[in-house]
Amino acid sequence: MPEVVMPRLDPGMQSGKIVQWLRKEGDLVQKGEPILVVEGEKTTFEVEAPDTGVLTKILVEVGSDVPVTQPVAVIGEAGPRSQSTSALQPAAKTTPAPQVAEKSAAAHGERVVASPAARRLAQEHGVDISNLRGTGPGGRITREDVLAAVEYVPMSGQVPSKPRQPTVLRKVKLEGVRKVVAERLAFTARTAVPVILTMEADATKLVLLKNRESGVSFTAFAVKAVAKSLEKHTAINSTIEGEEVTTYSDINVAVAIHTEQGLTAPVVQHANQKSPKEIGADIESLAQKAKENRLTVEDLTGGTFTISNLGAHDVETFAPVINPPQCAILGLGRIVYKPAAVGERVSARPTTMLTLVFDHRIVDGVPAARFLQEIRRNLEDPESLL
Repeated sequence: MPEVVMPRLDPGMQSGKIVQWLRKEGDLVQKGEPILVVEGEKTTFEVEAPDTGVLTKILVEVGSDVPVTQPVAVIGEAGPRSQSTSALQPAAKTTPAPQVAEKSAAAHGERVVASPAARRLAQEHGVDISNLRGTGPGGRITREDVLAAVEYVPMSGQVPSKPRQPTVLRKVKLEGVRKVVAERLAFTARTAVPVILTMEADATKLVLLKNRESGVSFTAFAVKAVAKSLEKHTAINSTIEGEEVTTYSDINVAVAIHTEQGLTAPVVQHANQKSPKEIGADIESLAQKAKENRLTVEDLTGGTFTISNLGAHDVETFAPVINPPQCAILGLGRIVYKPAAVGERVSARPTTMLTLVFDHRIVDGVPAARFLQEIRRNLEDPESLL
């Protein structure tokens, strides 16, 4: 019988939360018909029925966090429910019996199993090893077990003290968007081989042009500069899954946006084919949707490169985390005036720091450096972006 499974939107997605069942057990469903709503990948989306039939069994309740590819429901042939539901009734879960604290070996007259080093250390510090619980093989007391006990043995005449704990302000379960962000960052940390390159760019012409082109943000110019550079340096416009690297002809630049719900990265589609003003309008629209929690799956998927700009928060340089499974991400710092020498004259000019973090599994340092140089040239000559 066909199973409905938790879909994986990209390699970084680990699980999804069941928000709502649109159909109940016993309902007839059509292939392609939405049957449940899932929260995952920074937005909510509908999961469709893989086949036509009767929703014979719902395996997961609303509110449950389900790993990707795990079945959440079963669809059977139209007919009496009694035949299918009884066969599909999941086995009762067994709850392991709670562990009962073991009595010391000395209480049973047994010999305490401990390493020679542990015995010597215990004798030096006056620790009764018969009261210790060993963490070694077969319950063997190790040197580390004795050291842990020594930390809590008070000096003669002193009152035993308790470990100091800071006052708790709040405890929040890691779930929803925050959990997705954590999973994606952990996925990158486990799989990517990140290398960081930084360059300083002269922003003199960019500042003048930005003031002239009202309504166009620095981020919009950066997206256009990156998209134009990706046309020449196609190896960066890639993703990696397992042992396969895929290079794309579409250039879709994701822009990291902070919201009250957490970090999200909606995508400016075909950024190389748009003007900075059009890109700016797209970013403004996506940011508004993100603020109102209205981003769709289409808004959040299909990116081939990501930009993160912390310049508005007075950050000069930082190394962002690669957005998996993409090859690279660009970090933009604030524009700040710095002294610059031209011949014998020294004057202050606006500059900005560009930080490229790339996956060394896909590209090497020299091609990545040339790509970053191309971005700098585009930003230092912003008229070419129009």
